[in-house]
Amino acid sequence: SHGHGAAQPLPPLEGAPGTDISRAQDGGLFKQVLREGDAEGGSPPVGAKVKVHYTGTLADGSKFDSSRDRPGFFEFDVGVGSVIKGWDEGICTMKKGELAVFTCRHDYAYGAHGSPPKIPGGATLTFEVELFSWKEKRKEKWQLDEEGRQVEASSLKASGTDAFKQGKLAEALDLYSDAADYVEGESAEAAKALYISCLLNAAMCSLKLEEFKMAENYCTRALTSDPENVKALFRRGSAKMSMGEFADAKVDLRAAVNLDPKDRAIRDAFAECQRKEADAKEAEKAVYGKMFGQESTTGQEDPLCVSAPHVAHTHVISHSTITRVMCTIAITITTGIEDIADAQTKTSSA
Repeated sequence: SHGHGAAQPLPPLEGAPGTDISRAQDGGLFKQVLREGDAEGGSPPVGAKVKVHYTGTLADGSKFDSSRDRPGFFEFDVGVGSVIKGWDEGICTMKKGELAVFTCRHDYAYGAHGSPPKIPGGATLTFEVELFSWKEKRKEKWQLDEEGRQVEASSLKASGTDAFKQGKLAEALDLYSDAADYVEGESAEAAKALYISCLLNAAMCSLKLEEFKMAENYCTRALTSDPENVKALFRRGSAKMSMGEFADAKVDLRAAVNLDPKDRAIRDAFAECQRKEADAKEAEKAVYGKMFGQESTTGQEDPLCVSAPHVAHTHVISHSTITRVMCTIAITITTGIEDIADAQTKTSSA
């Protein structure tokens, strides 16, 4: 009798193509494979973000929705209840590149109430679904053992290198940086090497993005683990030179030259640093010369100087002059960044 005990099980679908793949084996979800996918690659795990195309039809064959009518794929996290039950269970059985038809009884679709106006209550729906790819949800560092952390870091590094090759520098930087975090502080040699390599690549991306302070920090982390790493010294020296910190840059670049005297790019950077340091000193002298009232070449006083009669021969210099000269120095300093970055690409390992 109605209203007592458990609800009556729904009758299994009749005449649906394929086989019953419902976890409960209650006849509510059928799948027919139209084109096999890549058997080697496995199926998307629960929580993975999947990319699909689909076309949904009612029992009479009329189409109610299709992702192919819109630009881009339909993306969602599978198996976590963000879509209908038939999809959560069905798509987890698919392989990459597979094309399949799912027939979903209403309890695996939009239920007794449907989704008006397009889908009536109690409707059995058919979906043709093509699975293009998926991205697994990353595990946190603390959830993994040593080997797992290394695997995760390697996979992130590989993705970083793909992004780097496509010129997506900011994305590559994030991936390399995340990869380094997974293996930071590991004692195994392979993990250490991976850690340093990821930091060097992150520094490389930072240099190309002209984020010099960030590049310096990645190199410093690498040098903490491996104090004689030539690439780290070279890239940190380049970053410091680009920030106008010539004396510090020279220390790093000289160390890099001593460790690898044959590397032309490093020798060139060292020579450039010496040249820029000398130029900056000249520019500084010129600024001080003006500030302390040496007469200008025309014998006229600098019109921007404000001199007070009671201050003997000392000019109180206006801000605009200092600013102007300082800007000139800054401009001199920042030119030549490009050739540093180019020199590095030759010696870089992604």
